[in-house]
Amino acid sequence: MLLALHYWSKMEYKSRMIITIDGPAGSGKSTAAKKLAKALDIAHLDTGATYRAVTLAALRAGIDLEDESALTDLAGKIDIRLEYGQGGQVRVMLDGKDVSREIRTADVSDNSHYVACLTGVRDVLVAMQRRMGGELVGESGGFVAEGRDQGSVVFPDADVKFYLDASCEVRARRRCDEMPDADYEQVLRAIRTRDERDSTRAVAPLIKPDGAVVIDTTDMNIEEVTAELLRQVRSAQ
Repeated sequence: MLLALHYWSKMEYKSRMIITIDGPAGSGKSTAAKKLAKALDIAHLDTGATYRAVTLAALRAGIDLEDESALTDLAGKIDIRLEYGQGGQVRVMLDGKDVSREIRTADVSDNSHYVACLTGVRDVLVAMQRRMGGELVGESGGFVAEGRDQGSVVFPDADVKFYLDASCEVRARRRCDEMPDADYEQVLRAIRTRDERDSTRAVAPLIKPDGAVVIDTTDMNIEEVTAELLRQVRSAQ
C-alpha cells in the first residue's frame, strides 16, 4: 500500500488510458508499473512475460536459441495468456498451464535475450501484446505496459510515456537486495553487459521513446517514484 498516494477512480481521468514505462534492468519499472496500475485501477501489462514464456517453451523443446525460424514458428504455435484477478495480473499461462514461477527462473532469465533480439519472434509477440492491450482497454479502461520497447515500438501512440533510469551501481544493488546470495560485482558486470546488449541490438533497441518523461530513480524509493509517475499522469490530463 502506498501511504502517501491518492488512489483515483476511473472517473478522474479519461476513459482510455495507455501508459508505457521503458528503461533498463533494475530501474524500478516493473514494480512502479504494478503500483501505478493499481493506483489508477487499470491493468498492468507485463510484456516481458511473453518473451519469457517463449524462452521457457524453447528450452523445454530443446530448440536452438539462435534458430530464428524455429523460434518464430514456436512463438506462433504456443498459446500465451495473461490472466488477471482482483489484484491485477496474477498468472502467466502457457498452453493452458500456469508457468508464472517457471518463467522467473535463472535459466529463463539468462536466455530470454536470445528470443528478444529475433525479428520474427518479436513480430509475433508485438502483435500479441497489442491484441492484449486492446482487450485490456475494453475491459478496464486502460493499462500500464512496461518493458524495453513499449513506448518506442509496441504502443508509440500511448497517452503517457515514461523512461526510468538509474546508475548501474544502484541498479545492481537493488538486484542484490532481491537476491541476498548474489555477488554484487558479478551482478554489476551483468547489468552493464545487458545495458550494452539491449541498447545496441539491431531490433527494437532500448531507447528513450519520443515524448517520454525521463525519471532518474537513483536517489528515489519506490513510493517516491510512483508518486512522481502519478503526478505526471495527472498533469497530462
